Amino acid sequence: MNLDLSVIIVSYNAVDFLKLCLHSVFSACKSLQAEVFVVDNNSSDKSAEMVAKDFPQCNLIANKNNPGFSVANNQAIKKANGKYILILNPDTIVAEDTFTKLIAFMDANSNVGSSGIKMIDGSGSFLPESKRGIPTPWTSFCKMSGLSAFFKKSKLFNEYHKGYIPENKTHETEILAGAFMFIRKKALDKSGLFDESFFMYGEDIDLSYRIIQSGYKNYYFADSTIIHFKGESTNKDKIYRDRFYKAMIQFANKHFSRSYGFIFNILITIGIYFIKFISSIKPNKIEEVEILNDKNLLITNKLSNSNLNLPFPIIPVSDNDLCKFNEGTLIFNIQDLQFKHIIQVMDQYKSQYKYRFLFDHHKILIGSDKKNHKGQVQHL
Repeated sequence: MNLDLSVIIVSYNAVDFLKLCLHSVFSACKSLQAEVFVVDNNSSDKSAEMVAKDFPQCNLIANKNNPGFSVANNQAIKKANGKYILILNPDTIVAEDTFTKLIAFMDANSNVGSSGIKMIDGSGSFLPESKRGIPTPWTSFCKMSGLSAFFKKSKLFNEYHKGYIPENKTHETEILAGAFMFIRKKALDKSGLFDESFFMYGEDIDLSYRIIQSGYKNYYFADSTIIHFKGESTNKDKIYRDRFYKAMIQFANKHFSRSYGFIFNILITIGIYFIKFISSIKPNKIEEVEILNDKNLLITNKLSNSNLNLPFPIIPVSDNDLCKFNEGTLIFNIQDLQFKHIIQVMDQYKSQYKYRFLFDHHKILIGSDKKNHKGQVQHL
C-alpha cells in the first residue's frame, strides 16, 4: 500500500498536548492518503489508553518500557508505507496546509532528502533550532559557551542556529530538529534509520548528517509554520543538559574522531564547564506562571460559542478587534478555528498576549509561556 505520508509521533507523558497534536495532524491529513503512528514509551499518564479511545484510527504501538527516542521511531518507520515520513513531537500543532505544502515542495525538488520547518513556541516566539548547521568544534564551542547567543546574526559565531538566515526564507540547511523532520522515504532507505545508540538527543543531528552524506540536501522550509510548545516530554534541568552534552560528544566521536575529535572534545568540555559556572552564579528563581488573568479574550468564529460554561470571565472578540487590546490572554476555541489561523495570529502578535487553546470537546485549556518549562493544562 503506497501512501502520501506516514506521521510518526513518539509520546512520553504528554497526554493533553498529544490530544491537541493529533487533532491538528488529522485536520492536516484530510486531503491526503496518510497514516499516523503513535509510539508510546510506557507513559504513566495513560497516553496509550487515550489514543486507543479517542483516536482509534491511529496505529498505536504501546511499549512496556522506555527504549528511547531512536528505537521508538524506528519501530514505526519499519511499518510505514508513506512516500514521505514525518517525525513529529507530541507537543506540536501543525497547520491544515503544512503537509500539502511540504509534499509539493519536495515533489518539485527531488534532491531534497529532508525538510525542517519554521517553528514558534507557545508564546509566539521563533525557535532558532528550526535551522541548524553541522556542529563542528568551533560551531559547538560557540553554542556551548554562549557566544552564539551574544552574536545571533553572525555567521562566524552562530552557525549552530544559522542566525544569519532570515526566519521567513526557505533555505538549504544541514541539521534538522527532531521535533519536525519531513523525510523522503528513498533518502531514509539510503541513509539508514535512526542510530539506536543515541537514547535521546543527538539522534536528529546524526540522521540529518547521514542524509547529506547519502547524496541528498536538507532544507529549512519557511512557507508554513508550526507550534512547538517544548518541555512537555523533558525538563530542561541538569539531567537534560548532561544528556545533551553527552550526545554532542557521541556525535563527534562517531563522525569526526579521525579528523578533529580530540579538539572537539576539548572545546565541548570547556563549553560545558563554562555553562555550569554561569548556571552556578545565577540565582534560582521559582517562577509562578499566571494561567489566566482578568482579560481573557476568547477568539472564535462562531460568537454563539462564546457562551461556553467557563470558570473565568471572557471577552469574546474576533482577530480584527485585537488592535483594541494591548494585553490579555487569547483563548482560541479550536472547535471552530483553523490551526493555520491561530498560528498566524501568534506569529504576528508574539509576546503581546499570552495564548491558550480551548479544547472544549475534552474540557481542556492548554498553553505554554516558557519554552524551557512545562506548559499549563487546566481541566475544566
